Amino acid sequence: MKHILNILLFVGFVLNAQHPEKPNVVFILADDLGINALHCYGNEYVESPNIDRLFAEGMHFTNGYSSDPTCAPSRASIMSGQYVPRHKVYRVVDRYKKDSVTLRHMKYLPPEINQTKGEGKGMSSEKITIPETLRKNGYTTAGFGKWHLGRKSMGMKNQGFDDAIEVTGHYDFKIHSEVKIDKPDSLYSSDFITGKGIEFMKKAVKDKKPFFLYLPYYLVHKPLEPKPEALKHFRKKYKGNKELKEDDIKVLAMIKSLDENVGQVLQAIDNLNIEKETIVVFVSDNGHYKTDGKIFNKPYRGFKGQTFEGGIRVPYIFKWPGKIPAKTKSGEPVIHVDIYPTILGLTGTPKPENYVLDGEDLSPVLSGKKDHLNREALIWQYTNYARYRPKKKSFASSWVNVIQKDGFKLTEDVETGKFYLYYLKEDPYETENVVNEYPEKAGDLKKELEKWKRETQSEELVANPDYIESE
Repeated sequence: MKHILNILLFVGFVLNAQHPEKPNVVFILADDLGINALHCYGNEYVESPNIDRLFAEGMHFTNGYSSDPTCAPSRASIMSGQYVPRHKVYRVVDRYKKDSVTLRHMKYLPPEINQTKGEGKGMSSEKITIPETLRKNGYTTAGFGKWHLGRKSMGMKNQGFDDAIEVTGHYDFKIHSEVKIDKPDSLYSSDFITGKGIEFMKKAVKDKKPFFLYLPYYLVHKPLEPKPEALKHFRKKYKGNKELKEDDIKVLAMIKSLDENVGQVLQAIDNLNIEKETIVVFVSDNGHYKTDGKIFNKPYRGFKGQTFEGGIRVPYIFKWPGKIPAKTKSGEPVIHVDIYPTILGLTGTPKPENYVLDGEDLSPVLSGKKDHLNREALIWQYTNYARYRPKKKSFASSWVNVIQKDGFKLTEDVETGKFYLYYLKEDPYETENVVNEYPEKAGDLKKELEKWKRETQSEELVANPDYIESE
């Protein structure tokens, strides 16, 4: 009898090993929320008690990066798990094509954004997304919010989501859905998608299905449209404060609304009694845009649309009670392409076959089993030409390739052929170009950058036939 019992226990162990637990995943993506735009990350002006709670109950990363300093490319990297040259969503739009001054001063033409015939630009439906991979592992999936990666075959509903509603805007927001959806005129978009997300979680729990919920909020993207009550609160609280300007006050109010929505999601998880089997991920798509008071990027240099630290540093928070130790942090450099393999690692989901994932699985770091990753470098390719300034003879942004390794960050300015090197361990605010002080290090990074271009099949430079050297 004892022998039979041991056999049954062994069989049970094998079955459990073959069918690992499938925790739910709630992935919250903020829009244009910089590294210093949360109270828990050090901004004393911000009120974010719910995100602070998430921060305290899980692990946060102090060196978290976006894969691009703008929305669409970074979101494509998150959903596809691939660097920009692979998914080819290079920019939000090609503004340079309608700006003759900028176009005439560009030496090179940037690579074209992926386009599907008859459907416009966006992320190819041939890319295998996070929800598509999770669905193969028995997950039900939903996405409510800002997609920004194309329509029709490239739309959210056709990229792995069982239920999907695309939203753009705040108060007067637009809805893109395959079914007709009525919305009250006075409703805030973040409240709308939060409600849809909670409804989805309730149904999934009722149906006893593991779920993946993607909530890409439009907050705190412009236009600056805060709720009146939140705006009134901060105007009163910081009346007479000379550091804060009116647009800073509006952003503070919008962050407060985002935080309240996050709190509603966390409360729903508690009410459904699924906290222990639910992973919550909170990240932003890129660094913060510039405000008059500059309080959401400080002390880092740069803003959204730039590959300086202020344009690409973002918050990363992971929570899973009992699996990810509370009140922990990691200084490991992480980037958007890591999110995909990490979710697969945490949920026991096999990687898609014959498909490249450029990121690293962070789950060993999140669980405390490891304190560092095997990866050596983070790399960016940003090809956005914008606003040539004749007096300065420079662009507001242009084509740059960036590699960061061992605390060194090398930027290749494609237009000028110049290189800039910053040693972030001693100069995190990028105040001094040390490329001449570390020629050997710069040379090594250049070689690694060229190797990466080959591996990702980065586009070759194409001369601009309309280029004029001077006017």
